[in-house]
Amino acid sequence: MARKKPYPVKVRDPTTGEEVELVPLKVWPLAPKGRKGVKIGLFKSPKTGKTFRAKVPDDYPIIK
Repeated sequence: MARKKPYPVKVRDPTTGEEVELVPLKVWPLAPKGRKGVKIGLFKSPKTGKTFRAKVPDDYPIIK
């Protein structure tokens, strides 16, 4: 089975307030015990260099 490659996701950069397309540095599931959760991605702002977290699609591959 082939692994999916990371692809850009459209997210809002909280440091500048702009919508940008970025590939996350890391992706992990975030779920409370016994309930369905979401996938969170770690992104780096291209303008300020600060990192931020944002939700990614549920079918996005996990990146460690």
